[in-house]
Amino acid sequence: MNRAFTLTAAVAITLVALAVACGSKKTAVFEPPAEASSEVVMVHSGTITLGAASEGCPLLLRLDPEKEGQWLLPIALDEQYQKEGLRLKFSYRPSRASSGSCTKGTPAILENIHVMDQK
Repeated sequence: MNRAFTLTAAVAITLVALAVACGSKKTAVFEPPAEASSEVVMVHSGTITLGAASEGCPLLLRLDPEKEGQWLLPIALDEQYQKEGLRLKFSYRPSRASSGSCTKGTPAILENIHVMDQK
């Protein structure tokens, strides 16, 4: 009887330990150091063009020469900035919005927009 009691106690302790271990719902949380969590905002400049309608783009923004050949398709750009040749300074983030029939630009949301002096 002593041996049966020991075996039963061992099984019970094992089951309790498993239940406690499996019942834990802790999730690992990664928190980057404070200095690493600040986002770096890149400032870009470019020129608005309305001349890409043949490519399905009613409005495009060509990034300045250091990014030659890169075009953005601004999403929900305020009307005050929708002028041919207008030079802007801005930051942007990519957008998952559909580019529709536009085959040239990458959809982007412009932020911190400032009109630059015209040349």
